[in-house]
Amino acid sequence: MTSDITGELTGQLAALLAAAFWAVATVLYHRAGSHFSPLQMNLVKGVVATPLLLIMSLLLGNSLELSSSLWLLALSGIIGITIGDSCHFAALRRLGPWHAMLLEYLAPPIAAFMAWAFLSDGLSTIEITGAVITLSGVLWVVTEKAPDKQPALSLSGIFFGCGAALCQATGLVMAFAVLKQSSVNAIDAAFVRLAAGSFLLAIIVGLSKRGAYNAIIKQVRSINPLPLLGAIVFGTFLAIWLQQISIANINPGLTQTLLSTAPLFLIPISLLKKQRITSRSITGALIALGGISILFL
Repeated sequence: MTSDITGELTGQLAALLAAAFWAVATVLYHRAGSHFSPLQMNLVKGVVATPLLLIMSLLLGNSLELSSSLWLLALSGIIGITIGDSCHFAALRRLGPWHAMLLEYLAPPIAAFMAWAFLSDGLSTIEITGAVITLSGVLWVVTEKAPDKQPALSLSGIFFGCGAALCQATGLVMAFAVLKQSSVNAIDAAFVRLAAGSFLLAIIVGLSKRGAYNAIIKQVRSINPLPLLGAIVFGTFLAIWLQQISIANINPGLTQTLLSTAPLFLIPISLLKKQRITSRSITGALIALGGISILFL
């Protein structure tokens, strides 16, 4: 009994810590975003984080076996990481950390609807209610009239944020289908997805213009790389590690709900930076979080 309680507590704390790490990483990514395009930022993240995931998998004694399911994982990585994360960085650049992260609240209900449509995972009335509440909370924030002397929210930023949520939800459902029907380890699945997404990014960036890689290296050398490295380690490497610890100890639905508290960790960070967050934004975030809780619990 004691071990069960300890396991549950470990899973809950791991998920909350992962959410906090992702909030910190989002701020750091935003800080570095002015120096890189969304595609460049995404590629740098993949180049650093992919070897870290491979090392983590090897240390855990995992052995990745070639199978047909890996192709679906790779495709999910292309959709969720190549496209989805690039859209997220584009939204982050246009909207800032708070609104860009808040739009990620759309991913869980989208994933639930896609699981219902493609995996025959039926939605109950309560789950539909949770999805509607989540959407209402997000809309409550993004439709807020900008205060005086502050620019209105970028429509292109909202578009990219919604695109990121859609791609991340699609990649999540595809990866879930593979993990459910095969013996692929969750850490190995994360490695395959990130490696595939980063490989395609490398091709796209390389073909975009001559000397693209040298330009990125030159840019990295011209800035303080610690914030960007910190964002990658906290937001991509450690957050994924903690996510797996959480899923191993508690219900995945509870894990997703706790991970969705990430925007709330931005509140004290923003206050420390003396940035203004309106009461409407905070209320909308809490409403959206409540909807996710209903959806998954």
